[in-house]
Amino acid sequence: MTVLEGLGAGVAALLTVNFALNLRSSELKTAYRALRTIRGWRALGAVLQAAAVLFMVVALGLSLIAVWPHVMGFSWLRLLATPAEAPAAGGHPIPRLPGGAGVRLGFLVAVVGNVPRLAKNEERAFRQGHRKLGPVLWQSVKFGLAHCLVGVPVGIGLAMTISGLWMAWPYMRGGVRRATAYHAVHNWFVLAIGALWMAGWI
Repeated sequence: MTVLEGLGAGVAALLTVNFALNLRSSELKTAYRALRTIRGWRALGAVLQAAAVLFMVVALGLSLIAVWPHVMGFSWLRLLATPAEAPAAGGHPIPRLPGGAGVRLGFLVAVVGNVPRLAKNEERAFRQGHRKLGPVLWQSVKFGLAHCLVGVPVGIGLAMTISGLWMAWPYMRGGVRRATAYHAVHNWFVLAIGALWMAGWI
């Protein structure tokens, strides 16, 4: 097992335990109740908006990487990667899960189940209390770059400013509760697309 594989396994194990312990928490139940703010057509609209946001983030991120690959394509995971791993070491270490299909399925269920709780925590950290244009823009940049801590390339992190700005809009209209709902839908959509891509279906 390489250092990068060991890191992925360790992170996955810690997150799995954390997610499993929180699946029945009151905090998670409260976060799920936020989804009531986007029922019906609003839910469909949130999914379509999430698709558009993801497309813009990927397009801008890849463009930044293409223009300035050594900087925008940098991920700290490359510092731990072997020469064989280096070309692909620009993503999250979580996909490097050890074990069989059952382990991966269990982890995926735990992640999917905890999405609203994680979304609510990020909304509190990056959106709450910020309603003027300057702070909203700065918090959106910070929101995107924070994902570089888990291995996302710099260019993708900067491009995720778009996601932050999009999530700021429902916060302006309905506070953390409504922003949590849109954020959760966005993350579920990203996970679904990621799963399809990893399975080779897209």
